[in-house]
Amino acid sequence: MPEQLLQAAQIGVGGFGGNTFRALRACPLVELRGLADADPAVLAAAAQEAACTGYADDRQLLVQSRPQAVFLAVPPARASQLVRLAARWGAHVWKEAPLARTLAEAVELCRTADAAGVKLAVGTQRRFMPGYRRARALIQRLGTVYLLQAHHLFNWGPVLGWRGDRAAGGGALLEVGWHLLDLTVWLLGLPETVYAVASTGQRTAPARGTRAAAGEAPAGAGGDNLPVYDTEDTVVALMRYPGSLTATLAVSRSFSPVSEGITAYGQSGSLSAGPDRCILRDRDGSVVEALERTEPPADVFDRQVEAFVRAVLEDRPRYECSGWENVLTMATIEAAYLSDRTGQAESPAALLAGYNVRPRDCLKHAPQPEETP
Repeated sequence: MPEQLLQAAQIGVGGFGGNTFRALRACPLVELRGLADADPAVLAAAAQEAACTGYADDRQLLVQSRPQAVFLAVPPARASQLVRLAARWGAHVWKEAPLARTLAEAVELCRTADAAGVKLAVGTQRRFMPGYRRARALIQRLGTVYLLQAHHLFNWGPVLGWRGDRAAGGGALLEVGWHLLDLTVWLLGLPETVYAVASTGQRTAPARGTRAAAGEAPAGAGGDNLPVYDTEDTVVALMRYPGSLTATLAVSRSFSPVSEGITAYGQSGSLSAGPDRCILRDRDGSVVEALERTEPPADVFDRQVEAFVRAVLEDRPRYECSGWENVLTMATIEAAYLSDRTGQAESPAALLAGYNVRPRDCLKHAPQPEETP
Protein backbone atom coordinates (compact mmCIF):
# COMPACT_ATOMS: atom_id res chain seq x y z
CA MET A 1 0.00 0.00 0.00
CA PRO A 2 1.52 3.35 -1.04
CA GLU A 3 2.15 5.68 1.88
CA GLN A 4 2.73 8.88 -0.08
CA LEU A 5 0.26 10.86 -2.17
CA LEU A 6 0.64 11.30 -5.90
CA GLN A 7 1.23 14.94 -6.82
CA ALA A 8 -1.05 15.29 -9.83
CA ALA A 9 -2.30 17.92 -12.26
CA GLN A 10 -5.08 17.88 -14.83
CA ILE A 11 -5.42 19.74 -18.12
CA GLY A 12 -8.98 19.93 -19.39
CA VAL A 13 -11.50 19.77 -16.54
CA GLY A 14 -14.69 20.69 -18.38
CA GLY A 15 -17.00 18.47 -20.42
CA PHE A 16 -15.90 14.84 -20.45
CA GLY A 17 -12.81 15.81 -18.46
CA GLY A 18 -15.11 16.48 -15.52
CA ASN A 19 -15.35 12.71 -14.99
CA THR A 20 -11.60 12.43 -14.49
CA PHE A 21 -11.55 15.55 -12.32
CA ARG A 22 -14.17 14.07 -9.99
CA ALA A 23 -12.26 10.77 -9.87
CA LEU A 24 -9.02 12.55 -8.94
CA ARG A 25 -10.86 14.50 -6.26
CA ALA A 26 -12.30 11.27 -4.88
CA CYS A 27 -9.05 9.30 -4.89
CA PRO A 28 -7.43 9.25 -1.41
CA LEU A 29 -4.02 8.68 -3.01
CA VAL A 30 -3.98 11.94 -4.97
CA GLU A 31 -3.10 15.52 -4.15
CA LEU A 32 -4.05 17.91 -6.94
CA ARG A 33 -1.33 20.49 -7.47
CA GLY A 34 -2.78 22.38 -10.41
CA LEU A 35 -5.47 22.55 -13.07
CA ALA A 36 -5.74 24.13 -16.51
CA ASP A 37 -8.64 24.66 -18.89
CA ALA A 38 -9.37 26.86 -21.89
CA ASP A 39 -12.61 28.11 -20.28
CA PRO A 40 -11.80 30.65 -17.51
CA ALA A 41 -15.12 30.11 -15.72
CA VAL A 42 -14.77 26.31 -15.71
CA LEU A 43 -11.17 26.60 -14.54
CA ALA A 44 -12.00 29.02 -11.72
CA ALA A 45 -14.82 26.83 -10.41
CA ALA A 46 -12.71 23.65 -10.52
CA ALA A 47 -9.68 25.30 -8.89
CA GLN A 48 -11.85 26.63 -6.10
CA GLU A 49 -13.44 23.22 -5.55
CA ALA A 50 -10.08 21.44 -5.47
CA ALA A 51 -8.38 24.24 -3.49
CA CYS A 52 -5.45 24.31 -5.89
CA THR A 53 -3.95 26.71 -8.41
CA GLY A 54 -5.60 27.22 -11.79
CA TYR A 55 -3.42 28.02 -14.80
CA ALA A 56 -4.63 29.75 -17.94
CA ASP A 57 -1.56 28.39 -19.75
CA ASP A 58 -1.31 24.60 -19.53
CA ARG A 59 2.42 24.73 -20.24
CA GLN A 60 2.93 26.93 -17.19
CA LEU A 61 1.01 24.38 -15.14
CA LEU A 62 3.60 21.72 -15.98
CA VAL A 63 6.54 24.02 -15.41
CA GLN A 64 5.37 25.62 -12.17
CA SER A 65 3.41 22.88 -10.38
CA ARG A 66 5.91 20.11 -11.34
CA PRO A 67 3.43 17.23 -10.94
CA GLN A 68 4.49 13.60 -10.74
CA ALA A 69 1.65 12.77 -13.13
CA VAL A 70 -0.58 14.78 -15.43
CA PHE A 71 -4.05 13.79 -16.61
CA LEU A 72 -5.04 15.07 -20.05
CA ALA A 73 -8.61 15.55 -21.29
CA VAL A 74 -8.00 17.72 -24.33
CA PRO A 75 -8.38 17.23 -28.12
CA PRO A 76 -5.83 14.88 -29.72
CA ALA A 77 -3.78 17.55 -31.50
CA ARG A 78 -3.13 19.45 -28.28
CA ALA A 79 -2.64 16.28 -26.25
CA SER A 80 0.27 15.09 -28.37
CA GLN A 81 2.20 18.29 -27.64
CA LEU A 82 1.46 18.02 -23.94
CA VAL A 83 2.58 14.38 -23.73
CA ARG A 84 5.97 15.42 -25.10
CA LEU A 85 6.24 18.38 -22.75
CA ALA A 86 5.19 16.36 -19.71
CA ALA A 87 7.72 13.64 -20.52
CA ARG A 88 10.43 16.28 -20.85
CA TRP A 89 9.63 17.41 -17.29
CA GLY A 90 9.57 13.83 -16.00
CA ALA A 91 5.81 13.60 -15.45
CA HIS A 92 3.86 10.39 -16.02
CA VAL A 93 0.91 10.86 -18.38
CA TRP A 94 -2.63 9.54 -18.45
CA LYS A 95 -4.71 10.76 -21.37
CA GLU A 96 -8.17 10.28 -22.78
CA ALA A 97 -8.48 8.07 -25.86
CA PRO A 98 -7.36 8.03 -28.58
CA LEU A 99 -3.66 7.55 -27.98
CA ALA A 100 -2.76 9.63 -31.05
CA ARG A 101 -3.98 10.79 -34.46
CA THR A 102 -1.82 8.42 -36.48
CA LEU A 103 0.25 5.30 -35.94
CA ALA A 104 3.46 7.28 -36.49
CA GLU A 105 2.47 9.72 -33.75
CA ALA A 106 1.42 6.88 -31.42
CA VAL A 107 4.78 5.11 -31.71
CA GLU A 108 6.67 8.38 -31.31
CA LEU A 109 4.77 9.31 -28.13
CA CYS A 110 5.40 5.88 -26.60
CA ARG A 111 9.09 6.04 -27.42
CA THR A 112 9.26 9.55 -25.97
CA ALA A 113 7.73 8.31 -22.72
CA ASP A 114 10.11 5.33 -22.62
CA ALA A 115 13.15 7.55 -23.19
CA ALA A 116 12.04 9.83 -20.34
CA GLY A 117 11.37 6.88 -18.02
CA VAL A 118 7.72 7.80 -17.49
CA LYS A 119 4.51 5.84 -17.81
CA LEU A 120 1.96 6.65 -20.52
CA ALA A 121 -1.58 5.29 -20.21
CA VAL A 122 -4.78 5.80 -22.19
CA GLY A 123 -8.27 6.20 -20.74
CA THR A 124 -9.87 3.12 -22.26
CA GLN A 125 -12.49 3.09 -19.53
CA ARG A 126 -14.52 0.24 -21.00
CA ARG A 127 -11.81 -2.16 -19.87
CA PHE A 128 -12.85 -1.21 -16.34
CA MET A 129 -16.59 -1.69 -16.87
CA PRO A 130 -17.93 -4.80 -15.09
CA GLY A 131 -19.64 -6.36 -18.12
CA TYR A 132 -16.65 -6.16 -20.43
CA ARG A 133 -14.21 -7.10 -17.70
CA ARG A 134 -16.20 -10.23 -16.96
CA ALA A 135 -16.29 -11.05 -20.68
CA ARG A 136 -12.51 -11.14 -20.77
CA ALA A 137 -12.48 -13.54 -17.83
CA LEU A 138 -15.07 -15.84 -19.44
CA ILE A 139 -14.17 -15.87 -23.12
CA GLN A 140 -11.82 -18.85 -22.71
CA ARG A 141 -14.84 -20.94 -21.69
CA LEU A 142 -16.12 -20.69 -25.28
CA GLY A 143 -13.26 -22.88 -26.45
CA THR A 144 -12.33 -22.00 -30.02
CA VAL A 145 -13.92 -18.65 -30.91
CA TYR A 146 -15.17 -18.35 -34.49
CA LEU A 147 -16.92 -14.97 -34.58
CA LEU A 148 -16.97 -11.76 -32.57
CA GLN A 149 -19.30 -8.88 -33.35
CA ALA A 150 -18.84 -5.41 -31.82
CA HIS A 151 -20.79 -2.22 -32.35
CA HIS A 152 -21.12 1.30 -30.99
CA LEU A 153 -23.78 3.62 -32.40
CA PHE A 154 -24.98 7.02 -31.23
CA ASN A 155 -25.94 10.41 -32.63
CA TRP A 156 -23.36 13.12 -31.94
CA GLY A 157 -25.47 15.79 -33.64
CA PRO A 158 -24.70 18.33 -36.37
CA VAL A 159 -21.96 20.36 -34.68
CA LEU A 160 -18.70 18.41 -34.80
CA GLY A 161 -16.08 21.09 -34.09
CA TRP A 162 -12.58 19.56 -34.18
CA ARG A 163 -14.16 16.11 -34.52
CA GLY A 164 -14.90 16.95 -38.15
CA ASP A 165 -11.23 17.64 -38.87
CA ARG A 166 -9.08 14.62 -39.72
CA ALA A 167 -5.83 16.50 -39.06
CA ALA A 168 -7.09 17.43 -35.59
CA GLY A 169 -7.82 13.80 -34.71
CA GLY A 170 -11.50 13.60 -35.55
CA GLY A 171 -13.39 10.69 -37.09
CA ALA A 172 -15.99 8.18 -36.02
CA LEU A 173 -13.57 5.25 -35.99
CA LEU A 174 -10.68 7.05 -34.33
CA GLU A 175 -12.83 8.61 -31.63
CA VAL A 176 -16.09 6.69 -31.12
CA GLY A 177 -14.80 3.38 -32.43
CA TRP A 178 -11.60 3.38 -30.40
CA HIS A 179 -13.20 1.85 -27.31
CA LEU A 180 -14.99 -1.12 -28.91
CA LEU A 181 -12.05 -1.80 -31.21
CA ASP A 182 -9.76 -1.66 -28.19
CA LEU A 183 -11.98 -4.25 -26.50
CA THR A 184 -11.77 -6.46 -29.59
CA VAL A 185 -7.96 -6.34 -29.58
CA TRP A 186 -7.93 -6.80 -25.79
CA LEU A 187 -10.04 -9.96 -26.13
CA LEU A 188 -8.61 -11.46 -29.32
CA GLY A 189 -5.25 -9.84 -30.02
CA LEU A 190 -4.07 -8.10 -33.18
CA PRO A 191 -5.93 -9.17 -36.33
CA GLU A 192 -3.99 -10.47 -39.32
CA THR A 193 -5.86 -8.28 -41.78
CA VAL A 194 -8.51 -5.57 -41.73
CA TYR A 195 -10.99 -4.70 -44.47
CA ALA A 196 -13.07 -1.58 -43.89
CA VAL A 197 -15.56 0.72 -45.60
CA ALA A 198 -16.23 4.25 -44.34
CA SER A 199 -18.98 6.68 -45.28
CA THR A 200 -19.85 10.26 -44.46
CA GLY A 201 -22.58 12.89 -44.85
CA GLN A 202 -25.05 11.25 -42.49
CA ARG A 203 -25.44 13.90 -39.79
CA THR A 204 -28.73 15.48 -38.82
CA ALA A 205 -28.96 19.04 -40.13
CA PRO A 206 -29.27 21.94 -37.66
CA ALA A 207 -32.47 23.91 -37.30
CA ARG A 208 -33.85 25.56 -40.44
CA GLY A 209 -32.99 29.17 -40.99
CA THR A 210 -29.38 28.85 -39.87
CA ARG A 211 -27.14 31.00 -42.02
CA ALA A 212 -23.92 29.63 -43.43
CA ALA A 213 -20.86 30.98 -41.66
CA ALA A 214 -17.43 31.35 -43.22
CA GLY A 215 -16.06 27.94 -44.16
CA GLU A 216 -19.45 26.24 -44.15
CA ALA A 217 -20.97 24.35 -47.03
CA PRO A 218 -23.85 25.76 -49.04
CA ALA A 219 -27.38 24.85 -48.03
CA GLY A 220 -28.20 21.20 -48.54
CA ALA A 221 -31.22 19.66 -50.17
CA GLY A 222 -33.33 20.47 -47.13
CA GLY A 223 -32.28 24.11 -47.15
CA ASP A 224 -30.06 23.71 -44.09
CA ASN A 225 -26.36 24.35 -43.70
CA LEU A 226 -23.80 21.85 -42.45
CA PRO A 227 -20.21 22.81 -41.58
CA VAL A 228 -17.59 21.39 -43.91
CA TYR A 229 -15.83 18.33 -42.49
CA ASP A 230 -13.51 15.64 -43.84
CA THR A 231 -14.00 12.82 -41.35
CA GLU A 232 -16.16 9.73 -41.62
CA ASP A 233 -19.50 9.25 -39.85
CA THR A 234 -19.85 5.48 -40.12
CA VAL A 235 -17.36 2.62 -40.49
CA VAL A 236 -17.80 -1.12 -40.86
CA ALA A 237 -14.65 -3.23 -40.44
CA LEU A 238 -14.02 -6.93 -40.98
CA MET A 239 -11.01 -8.33 -39.11
CA ARG A 240 -9.50 -11.71 -39.93
CA TYR A 241 -7.55 -13.74 -37.38
CA PRO A 242 -5.54 -16.97 -37.68
CA GLY A 243 -7.66 -20.05 -38.23
CA SER A 244 -11.38 -19.53 -38.70
CA LEU A 245 -11.87 -16.50 -36.43
CA THR A 246 -13.44 -13.34 -37.82
CA ALA A 247 -14.42 -10.15 -35.96
CA THR A 248 -16.65 -7.35 -37.18
CA LEU A 249 -17.05 -3.79 -35.93
CA ALA A 250 -19.81 -1.33 -36.83
CA VAL A 251 -19.41 2.20 -35.49
CA SER A 252 -21.34 5.39 -36.20
CA ARG A 253 -21.80 8.83 -34.67
CA SER A 254 -24.96 9.55 -36.67
CA PHE A 255 -27.70 7.22 -35.49
CA SER A 256 -29.93 6.86 -32.43
CA PRO A 257 -30.59 5.26 -30.02
CA VAL A 258 -27.28 4.76 -28.25
CA SER A 259 -26.26 1.12 -28.54
CA GLU A 260 -23.02 -0.70 -27.85
CA GLY A 261 -21.83 -4.19 -27.04
CA ILE A 262 -19.92 -7.28 -28.08
CA THR A 263 -21.02 -10.84 -28.80
CA ALA A 264 -18.64 -13.76 -29.28
CA TYR A 265 -19.58 -17.19 -30.68
CA GLY A 266 -17.44 -20.21 -30.01
CA GLN A 267 -17.24 -23.98 -29.92
CA SER A 268 -19.03 -24.22 -26.57
CA GLY A 269 -21.59 -21.43 -26.85
CA SER A 270 -21.83 -17.64 -26.92
CA LEU A 271 -20.89 -14.67 -24.79
CA SER A 272 -22.59 -11.29 -24.95
CA ALA A 273 -21.54 -8.23 -22.98
CA GLY A 274 -22.19 -4.54 -22.51
CA PRO A 275 -20.96 -2.02 -19.96
CA ASP A 276 -22.95 -3.50 -17.05
CA ARG A 277 -23.93 -6.99 -18.21
CA CYS A 278 -22.31 -10.22 -19.35
CA ILE A 279 -24.15 -13.41 -20.30
CA LEU A 280 -22.53 -16.76 -21.07
CA ARG A 281 -24.72 -19.28 -22.92
CA ASP A 282 -24.20 -22.87 -24.04
CA ARG A 283 -24.67 -23.99 -27.65
CA ASP A 284 -28.41 -24.44 -27.08
CA GLY A 285 -28.76 -20.85 -25.88
CA SER A 286 -29.34 -21.68 -22.22
CA VAL A 287 -27.81 -19.23 -19.75
CA VAL A 288 -24.79 -20.70 -17.96
CA GLU A 289 -23.72 -17.56 -16.12
CA ALA A 290 -25.03 -14.00 -16.02
CA LEU A 291 -23.75 -10.76 -14.57
CA GLU A 292 -25.98 -7.70 -14.18
CA ARG A 293 -24.33 -4.86 -12.28
CA THR A 294 -25.72 -1.36 -12.48
CA GLU A 295 -23.43 1.19 -10.89
CA PRO A 296 -23.01 4.97 -10.86
CA PRO A 297 -21.11 6.13 -13.98
CA ALA A 298 -18.47 7.72 -11.74
CA ASP A 299 -17.33 4.32 -10.44
CA VAL A 300 -15.57 3.28 -13.65
CA PHE A 301 -13.60 6.54 -13.73
CA ASP A 302 -12.66 6.05 -10.08
CA ARG A 303 -11.28 2.58 -10.85
CA GLN A 304 -9.26 3.55 -13.88
CA VAL A 305 -7.75 6.62 -12.19
CA GLU A 306 -6.83 4.64 -9.08
CA ALA A 307 -5.26 1.88 -11.20
CA PHE A 308 -2.91 4.37 -12.86
CA VAL A 309 -2.17 6.22 -9.62
CA ARG A 310 -1.14 2.97 -7.93
CA ALA A 311 0.98 1.96 -10.93
CA VAL A 312 2.90 5.24 -10.61
CA LEU A 313 3.23 5.22 -6.82
CA GLU A 314 4.31 1.58 -6.72
CA ASP A 315 6.48 1.96 -9.84
CA ARG A 316 4.90 -1.07 -11.47
CA PRO A 317 6.63 -2.11 -14.70
CA ARG A 318 3.33 -3.57 -15.91
CA TYR A 319 0.09 -1.61 -15.75
CA GLU A 320 -3.27 -1.55 -17.49
CA CYS A 321 -4.00 0.40 -20.68
CA SER A 322 -0.42 1.43 -21.40
CA GLY A 323 0.33 3.53 -24.44
CA TRP A 324 2.14 0.60 -26.07
CA GLU A 325 -0.93 -1.64 -25.70
CA ASN A 326 -2.94 1.07 -27.40
CA VAL A 327 -0.46 1.11 -30.28
CA LEU A 328 -2.06 -2.22 -31.29
CA THR A 329 -5.45 -0.48 -31.41
CA MET A 330 -3.95 2.41 -33.39
CA ALA A 331 -2.36 0.01 -35.88
CA THR A 332 -5.72 -1.69 -36.42
CA ILE A 333 -7.44 1.66 -36.97
CA GLU A 334 -4.74 2.80 -39.39
CA ALA A 335 -5.14 -0.47 -41.31
CA ALA A 336 -8.90 0.17 -41.48
CA TYR A 337 -8.43 3.69 -42.84
CA LEU A 338 -5.88 2.43 -45.36
CA SER A 339 -8.23 -0.35 -46.44
CA ASP A 340 -11.02 2.16 -47.06
CA ARG A 341 -8.67 4.00 -49.44
CA THR A 342 -7.18 0.97 -51.21
CA GLY A 343 -10.27 -1.21 -51.34
CA GLN A 344 -8.36 -4.22 -50.09
CA ALA A 345 -7.51 -5.87 -46.77
CA GLU A 346 -4.52 -4.40 -44.95
CA SER A 347 -2.19 -5.82 -42.29
CA PRO A 348 -1.74 -4.01 -38.94
CA ALA A 349 1.45 -5.98 -38.27
CA ALA A 350 2.91 -4.84 -41.60
CA LEU A 351 2.18 -1.23 -40.65
CA LEU A 352 3.89 -1.75 -37.28
CA ALA A 353 6.90 -3.26 -39.01
CA GLY A 354 7.33 0.00 -40.89
CA TYR A 355 8.22 1.56 -37.51
CA ASN A 356 10.37 -1.41 -36.44
CA VAL A 357 7.72 -2.50 -33.93
CA ARG A 358 6.55 -6.09 -33.44
CA PRO A 359 3.10 -6.86 -31.98
CA ARG A 360 4.68 -8.55 -28.94
CA ASP A 361 6.71 -5.38 -28.25
CA CYS A 362 3.44 -3.61 -27.56
CA LEU A 363 2.63 -5.97 -24.67
CA LYS A 364 5.76 -5.26 -22.64
CA HIS A 365 3.82 -3.24 -20.05
CA ALA A 366 0.61 -5.30 -20.16
CA PRO A 367 -0.27 -7.04 -16.88
CA GLN A 368 -0.02 -10.80 -16.77
CA PRO A 369 -3.43 -12.51 -16.49
CA GLU A 370 -2.96 -13.16 -12.78
CA GLU A 371 -2.13 -9.47 -12.24
CA THR A 372 -5.48 -8.27 -13.63
CA PRO A 373 -8.22 -8.31 -11.00
